[in-house]
Amino acid sequence: MHEMEETATDEMGNAWYDASAYENADKCAWNFGATFTTANGGLANVTLGTKSFLIQQNWINAGSGGCRLLW
Repeated sequence: MHEMEETATDEMGNAWYDASAYENADKCAWNFGATFTTANGGLANVTLGTKSFLIQQNWINAGSGGCRLLW
């Protein structure tokens, strides 16, 4: 999921990096926010339709910045 996010926001590999050379998904690596347990025992943080997914948060560069699922 992490690399998919970076591909979606930086398909050419030449977009935004911070002073530590992190891309937006790197800054929130392994940060999922609040989670819940699914009926089959999996971990998720988003439900789309009838399916639940565990999606890494993404860096939002607004204000003082932070990891978010929604903006």
